[in-house]
Amino acid sequence: MMRSSTAGTRPLRNSPVLISLLSFSLLLSGGCTGSLLKMPSAMSLSAFPKFGRGDKSKDADFDDDDDYFETRVETPLLSEYISVQGNTLVALRGVGLVTGLDGTGDDPPPSAQRNQLREEMTVRGIPNPNEWLKSKNTAMVLVTAYLPPMVRKGQTFDVRVMLPPNSEATSLKGGYLVETRLVEEQLAGGRLRQGHEYAVAAGAIVTAFGASGTDDRGDALVRRGSIPGGAVSKTERDLEVVLRNDKRSFRNSTRIAAAISERFHHYNRFGERITLAEPKTDSQIKLQMHPNYRNNFPRYQQVIRSIAFKETDVARRMRLELLARQVLEPETAASSALQLEAVGPDGIPFLLPALDSDSPEVRFHAAMALAYQEDSSGVEILKQAAMDEPAFRVYALAALSVIKDARAIVGLRELLDSDTMETRYGAVRALTESAPNDPSLGTVNFPDQFIVHEVRSNSAPMVHVLRYRSPEISIFGTEQKLLPPLMLKLGNKIRLMGEAGDPMLTLSKYEIGREPVRVPVSPRLIDVIHAAGELGATYPDIVEMLVHADLEHNLQGEFGIDQLPQAGRQIENYRFRRDDTEDDKSPPKKRVGSPGLIPDLFDRVDEELNDSIEAGETPLDRMFDPDAGTKIIPTGPRATPADVKGDSADSSKTESPGRSQEDGMFDLSEPGSRPAGRHQTVMNSSKGDRGSDVNDDQTRRSDDAENDDAEMEDVDMEYVPRVEEADFRPSIWQRLTAPFRNISNE
Repeated sequence: MMRSSTAGTRPLRNSPVLISLLSFSLLLSGGCTGSLLKMPSAMSLSAFPKFGRGDKSKDADFDDDDDYFETRVETPLLSEYISVQGNTLVALRGVGLVTGLDGTGDDPPPSAQRNQLREEMTVRGIPNPNEWLKSKNTAMVLVTAYLPPMVRKGQTFDVRVMLPPNSEATSLKGGYLVETRLVEEQLAGGRLRQGHEYAVAAGAIVTAFGASGTDDRGDALVRRGSIPGGAVSKTERDLEVVLRNDKRSFRNSTRIAAAISERFHHYNRFGERITLAEPKTDSQIKLQMHPNYRNNFPRYQQVIRSIAFKETDVARRMRLELLARQVLEPETAASSALQLEAVGPDGIPFLLPALDSDSPEVRFHAAMALAYQEDSSGVEILKQAAMDEPAFRVYALAALSVIKDARAIVGLRELLDSDTMETRYGAVRALTESAPNDPSLGTVNFPDQFIVHEVRSNSAPMVHVLRYRSPEISIFGTEQKLLPPLMLKLGNKIRLMGEAGDPMLTLSKYEIGREPVRVPVSPRLIDVIHAAGELGATYPDIVEMLVHADLEHNLQGEFGIDQLPQAGRQIENYRFRRDDTEDDKSPPKKRVGSPGLIPDLFDRVDEELNDSIEAGETPLDRMFDPDAGTKIIPTGPRATPADVKGDSADSSKTESPGRSQEDGMFDLSEPGSRPAGRHQTVMNSSKGDRGSDVNDDQTRRSDDAENDDAEMEDVDMEYVPRVEEADFRPSIWQRLTAPFRNISNE
């Protein structure tokens, strides 16, 4: 009787009788299969929530139940199982010799570095190493570079050089770094040991233009410098997918690799399919970069984490329908677009309707997800985002750079006529990636010297130069001219002179023991640069000329330095209308993306805490100056606007780090210093070798994209000051320690 009573109370939804009756009714209405297909998707699944599963617990081990997630909308994503590693900067170091100094070098005192350099010179077959070291025209320098993530053989990256603290050399201005081996250093057995050689470095050194070296500040600035793109990689790096401890098994490792490879793969020249994920152990998967994400691997990581771990076709259809609704809402558009992008081509039809949304955010995120799937439907939206919204600009340009469609190239050409230099140069870099031979760029390469882009532009004339990544000069407007009278220096040996009213200028090169070489040249800026390059002018020489030409008003238009789009800017929260807010309050703002997850197209290892460029400043005002002593600047969620901007009652003591109130100069100091808790420590690198302040093994720019899970995710930034066209750029240590900012020592 007890058994009968128990059976009588069993839920009808598991009753075979109910199932039989429903099946019979479906047959009477026209056939079981046809009726099921005609039923709404939600009803077809919700009518039998546990059909075929019995009373199996929801907490059952996945490895013991292959079908557990097959009909659930809450499909587990790879983010629940993995983290992505390998997105680190590996610190490389070496000891090198700088030549070409104008009597500002010195014989280095006895040290381990001097012995290392002398041995290196002997191995390279340089005769009389001691005589070279004693020359006043040479100096020993400490060389540092950071091997980027996903680097390929032959790829270039920046180099930093500085004189040792005890060196009596006074300046590196005009110097050239002889080819130097760069190796990884590690602590082993309490001793610093050299590891593998990963790169070689050489090139002309960019120092602080305008610094004379006649005072303490000038001396500090010219004792160090950088070589844009001066290191060449001899190795390659891939990403690594690591399973979480509680998910480790070779079965899961194989499944995850299969899920990634199903979404991301490519073909070799024989038409064979090449998978990008390869399981190595029960907890480790080797992951290669997909070409579509070569300019934005933080997004690649986020898409990888948004791939479904396991789901049936029915469950996928249900999830796609849900995401199709969520992608139309500004609050969920970013994460939904990422998941639809992770689905692949099947997700494209669900993204297309979002391009017609009234919300700029919805349109932007949908266009981004389509772009990385080589769909150009959102090109116009991305172009307008780059033109009109600074917070979207860096991501829009990175997305446009990977679309091979003619519409994307035309859109980038139109951005070359933008009113802002940041947008115009961003378009140059994006167009260089997507169509490097495009005639609108007018690219001229001076081998082993620099690159010049004579950009066809119908807007106001502008000139842009870089201190990082590449020795590159962009001239917007092919008919720009230098305005005489002028007398400009190009390094220590070349002078450019012209009198008012003269149709031609004169370039003169002076060398000891030789007659001066004089070359007449037209005032066209591109002609002057060509002639100077043929006379042997280096990239630092050309940039020095342009800096002083701008100061003396010899340029026709605006001159800019490192005008790069930035990540982590704020936008108005579009879901709030202005008439919904009080009259005395501005609409809520939110941050787009994270400053630490900038697309690789515009990423750089940078030492500045604040790289904002304010109106009315000259190029020399935008040059950075080391602060005396040590300054503590709060960062993170507890920072106030005064902390970030350096404003306080005593402005003379709280100016932005790297900026002088008297006059500014480019400070090309070593990037970063060791952080202290939630504060950023900005140290005067002239006081010692700051290379020792950086982790000897690896310098991390971001532990994992999971710490900033969505590139466009809303973040509460209660205390962050309003960000306009020029936003603050975090220092390298802020970016490398981003995952640990909220960890308290209390």
